[in-house]
Parts: sequence; C-alpha cells; structure tokens
Amino acid sequence: MFTKIHVENYRSLINLDFDLTYKQGKMKPLAIIYGENGVGKSNIATLFYTLCESLKTMSIRNTLQQILDNRSDLDKNVDESFMSFLRKNLRETESIIKSYKTINSNENMVLKFEFIIFQCKGEYTIEYDNTKLVHERLEYVLNKNKTLLYDLNEKEFKINEKIFTNSDYAKEFKDLLNKYWGKHTLLSILVFEKEDKADNYIEERIHPRLYDVIAAFMTMSIKVKAGNRGERGKIGLTHKILGKLDEGEINILEEEELDRAERLVNEFFTAAYSDIKQAFYRREYNEDKIRYNLVFKKLVYNTLIDVDAEYESTGTLHLLDIIPYLLMCMKGQTVIIDEIDTGIHDLLINNILENVVNCIEGQLIITTHNTMLLDSDIDPNYIYTFMVDKDANKKLLPIIDYEDRTHPNLNYRTRYLKGMYGGVPMSRDIDFEELRDILD
Repeated sequence: MFTKIHVENYRSLINLDFDLTYKQGKMKPLAIIYGENGVGKSNIATLFYTLCESLKTMSIRNTLQQILDNRSDLDKNVDESFMSFLRKNLRETESIIKSYKTINSNENMVLKFEFIIFQCKGEYTIEYDNTKLVHERLEYVLNKNKTLLYDLNEKEFKINEKIFTNSDYAKEFKDLLNKYWGKHTLLSILVFEKEDKADNYIEERIHPRLYDVIAAFMTMSIKVKAGNRGERGKIGLTHKILGKLDEGEINILEEEELDRAERLVNEFFTAAYSDIKQAFYRREYNEDKIRYNLVFKKLVYNTLIDVDAEYESTGTLHLLDIIPYLLMCMKGQTVIIDEIDTGIHDLLINNILENVVNCIEGQLIITTHNTMLLDSDIDPNYIYTFMVDKDANKKLLPIIDYEDRTHPNLNYRTRYLKGMYGGVPMSRDIDFEELRDILD
C-alpha cells in the first residue's frame, strides 16, 4: 500500500526518505530492512504504529475520561497503575509527541506517507510541534484524478466540500474540527465519530474514498519492539481466534472457526518442524463457552508426548504470534514486523519468507539481522540497508542501488558482510580482560 515515506525529527531519523517502489513507480510487495544495532530499523517499523496511534487519539481521550469518571469504584492503587498502563499504550497527541519526537530537536516532527489504495495514489502528511498537531493534509482520488481532500493548519482550514455527502453533517463536523483539531487529527475525529454513532452513520455522510483511506490505515497489522519493555502489536482483523492462537475463550457457536484455526496451525507447524506430528486444541466446554489451549504432539525419543504451547521455545511462540500477520499480508493488508527472525532458525525463516513472498497481495515490511536472506531466491529489489556517513547522516536504500549492474554470480551476502552496502557494525576488538580488571 505504501510507496514512499518521508520523516523528519522522528526519534533517530532526522531526515529520511524510504522509497518502496520500483523505478517504474510500481509498489513493492515486500521490503526487508537491514542495519546495525541502533541505526533506526525499529524506528521505521514504529513509524507505522505511530500513524495508527494518531487515528485513535480522540477515541482514547473518551476512554480515559470514562475511566476517570468511574474511578471511585476502583481501588486507588490499582486505578493509578491501570491509568499509567493505558497512557503508555493508548497515546494521546501530547504523548505521541513526547514518545517519538527527536530529543532536543527544535524543528517540527513531520510524517509523510505516499500510498496506493485500490490502484489510486494518495498522500497523507501530519506535522507536530512540541505540544500539538500543527499541520494535516490529505490528497487522494474523489472521482478519477488525485485531488486535495483537505489541508489544515493553525491559520486556515481548506476542505474540499465534496468529501461530505450530507450538508447538515458537514456543518456539524466542522464544528467538531474547530473544537478538537490540534489535539486530534481530522481522521482521528472521524474514527471517533464512527465508533460513537450508529452503524453506517458516518459511511453514509462522507465520501466513500475518504472512508477507504481510514479503513486502509486502521486495518494495518503491526508488530514492533518496545525496547526492554517487550513488544507492542496491532492486528488489523476482527477474527477473534487468529488474535489468540495459543489460548482463549469463545462462544460455542464459534467452534467452527476454532476448527479452522486448528487445521491452519496444524498444517503450519507440522510442515515447519520435523518433531511436531500434530497441533490441536484441548477444549473445555462450560455451558455456552469453550475454553481452549494449543497443544503440540511431539516425537521425543521415539515417543509421542503432548506439550502445551506455553512451554515451547521463544522461537516457536514467536512463530505462533506472526502467523496471523503473514496471513493478513496475503489477504491484501499492509503488515509491518520488527525483527521477524527473533528466536527463529535462519533456515526456517528463509523458508517461510521464500514461500510467502509470491502469495503477498498486500505489503510486508520487515526488519531483520538474518543475512542468509541475502543468499535466498528473494528479489534483491526488496532488500534495503541503512547507510550512515561520517557525519551520521542516514540513508535507507535498496542494495541494488549500490550496483552499476547485476552480475549473475554477484553474492550480495558476501558484499554486505564486507560493509559494501553499509548496515554492518564496525567495532574495534573488545578487550574483556580489561573489562574484568576494571570490575576488580
């Protein structure tokens, strides 16, 4: 879906462009990003998460207010802890700025996304100063040609009247815009309106093209690292079981969906692991509910034993987590996975990506350290590395941009490891005996 990204003053990305197109302007279905530790790979992945967060600030404001209104019913300590958790994971605009704007930067934070939705090109820009949103702009197709849908800043609002199909709602919405814009984006206000109003109320009052943009952004699936705090994820699906493949509880009327999930997980893991002979759900029935948990039937010393998924390795659990994401990119969604290879054997992740690449109908953007992918059959057009110059300026480029021509015997992995494409750590030998002496 995304064709180009431009970012300014976003964490360690001071001024960076990310081109996701071939020379002909066609969108790439896959992007694999390499780079040394700390260069900004995870920031690229988090960038898309920030876009999703910007769409939910109005909804979060309302959620937090409802909790505050009912806080007398909660234990004070639990309440404060829960509120702190919500503010960290459900961000308002000020929290977004505080979390993502480059430290000590006096310039505005700018996020610009160029995209293609239903074969139509568009461009969305949001810009923040130190405390609020100061600019928002959306270009997309209304009829046949790309046009300006709106351009909002602190001085004036330019709005294409054709984005509304109901004049009364146009006036009502402009009042909301005057009241809330700056703390919330126009898209965030529309998302809240959709959640707050009756079914189809918003869809019937705004142009379907504008709704297409909101839907495409909201259905992205994103899994990003969050420092030493673990991971944050967002899966753009309503399928309850796909979001909880390890264990959960469903209505008994949904058992057919559980059967399908069971067949899916069984097919994947029996193909991926030689010692897993079956994957199935242990089920407990209680009135109209089914409590389920995933179990692997494994061959251990020539004996089949049942192992609950919760006792499996980090890599196996990570695979279980990313299955829904891979399925979503096959179903036409944009999917971003940070450090996709965490805990997974190089050969296994190679096999998975080589098998999925030709099935992608949406877009898959991943970061990795697995250099074996450079020796795989994956098109080198899909592989990017961070290049950092002597002044610490960064570029994110496809590795083919470093080559004048592609030779059939060219070994990208060897050249990458030699530092010819950037993206590899260049460190001096570490004297651990000296470190021990310092400690002593």
